[in-house]
Amino acid sequence: MNLIKHLVLLLAAPLVFAQTPNLSGFWELRFDSRNVPEASLTLDATKIAREQRAHDAHAIRWCYNLGVPFLMAQTPIDIIQNASGKEVAITFPYRGPSRHIYTDGRKHVNPDVFDPSSSGDSIGHWEGETLVVDTIGFSDEGVISIPGGGRRTVTSHLMERYRLVKNGQQLSVTSTWDDAQTFSKPHTYEFRYYRAPKGTEAREYDCNASDEERAKFLTGTPGL
Repeated sequence: MNLIKHLVLLLAAPLVFAQTPNLSGFWELRFDSRNVPEASLTLDATKIAREQRAHDAHAIRWCYNLGVPFLMAQTPIDIIQNASGKEVAITFPYRGPSRHIYTDGRKHVNPDVFDPSSSGDSIGHWEGETLVVDTIGFSDEGVISIPGGGRRTVTSHLMERYRLVKNGQQLSVTSTWDDAQTFSKPHTYEFRYYRAPKGTEAREYDCNASDEERAKFLTGTPGL
């Protein structure tokens, strides 16, 4: 009986997925796309703000994988929603791994065999017309600053809710960070992406850590 139930669920999965909104396409932020309140930080997180800025500047200077949440603000982002209902992928124009959000019902990867990354380990599920994404397994690589204040750490937990608004012309992504090292209470903000104009193509910007002129600009005195 359990085998029959399992087969029925597998056969029904494509039908259920077909009824969910399609988030695929290029999305970009505009000047009015961010609703970011100030985060409530722990005392320790407040004290290391200078070190945090230095960490981020170093990551950009040396072309490290930039990671989440920094990449979510570098647009246009390209969302590809797998027709099988197994995965949603997000690619970015700047250096960093694509995000792979698995929507096939799997659990998070065992931390004993998973190497933390700047984008973490993401799994998702649909709640009606909203894609709910749960991400853990972050490293301290890349740009670690979080909109509104604070930083990403190896113990950070990110919950995101993706939903189409304005008749599918905007994509709302509400992010909530939970991390006792950084926040005295969970920190939530919202980005609203606009659907990019027809003809928008994927962009990829190179990063050359050996470019001395680039290094002088990033690390030298402004205006010289």
